[in-house]
Amino acid sequence: MRQLLSNWVLASAIFSCVSSVLYADEAADPATVPFPVLDRGVPKSMGQFPYLVPLTNQKSDWPPLFKTPKTLPNETPKSKTSLEISAMDALPAPPKIAVVIDDVGYNRRGMEESLALPLPVVLAILPETPYGARTAQRAHLQERITILHAPMENERELKLGPGGLYVNMDEQTFKQTLYDDLDSTPYVTGVNNHMGSLLTTHSEHMGWVMDIMAERSLFFIDSLTSPKSVAYKTAVERGVRTVTRDIFLDNVRSEEAISKQFERLLKRAHKQGSAIAIGHPYPETTRFLKRRLNQPLSAQLVTIDTLLQ
Repeated sequence: MRQLLSNWVLASAIFSCVSSVLYADEAADPATVPFPVLDRGVPKSMGQFPYLVPLTNQKSDWPPLFKTPKTLPNETPKSKTSLEISAMDALPAPPKIAVVIDDVGYNRRGMEESLALPLPVVLAILPETPYGARTAQRAHLQERITILHAPMENERELKLGPGGLYVNMDEQTFKQTLYDDLDSTPYVTGVNNHMGSLLTTHSEHMGWVMDIMAERSLFFIDSLTSPKSVAYKTAVERGVRTVTRDIFLDNVRSEEAISKQFERLLKRAHKQGSAIAIGHPYPETTRFLKRRLNQPLSAQLVTIDTLLQ
């Protein structure tokens, strides 16, 4: 019995020693204990059981924990463009408005007040006027669009001033006059008609205008001073980018009347998607536009080139 008890005590002591060696690190912080791997470098002939060693920097040969899912043979991956867009994400484009100020170039006040308007506002400059070239140069420094406000014969026989285009001109004289008008006004990228209720109804003369527009890569805005105007139609036939005026802002020179016309402009834009207004450098007009265009609008103010067809 004494011998059996002695053997049990000896076995307990041996087990306690082995346990203290094998589980000595159990109480250690897991973050400080390296992940163990089997050391297979010990030859089996040595009769030793493979023991645990710390993980080295050697790249493992097992697969990564996260893998990119493979596409099944009969399955094509979905592109982002194929995802359905919610109704809230597919809102319609806002209506757009553009504003053109005609008759710029006569005086300094008109030049300065026109240049003080928001940059999308287009300035239509009369040729060979005292402040025409200077306005064009300053607008160019602003990166503002400017166009030539080409004087064209009207039905009431009102005077056109320098650079006027008349029905009784032959083709060579007509075109040379328009070339001179363009050359007197630097940096212009388009043309619209000043008056022109007579000339814009003549297909032949408007064809001459569009020849030069195409030659110089200019666009044409039909101010639509006559319901019989063929300017837009002729421009389309000649491949010239074009658009027509919708609203005159200041036929009546009062801020109340101009405000009503501006509201008509917004309504027209909502109805047809876009609308173009023409005004003049009157104090009433520039004062109203300076205030109104800096207030919230129900339409987007854009440069005229975005509305060309």
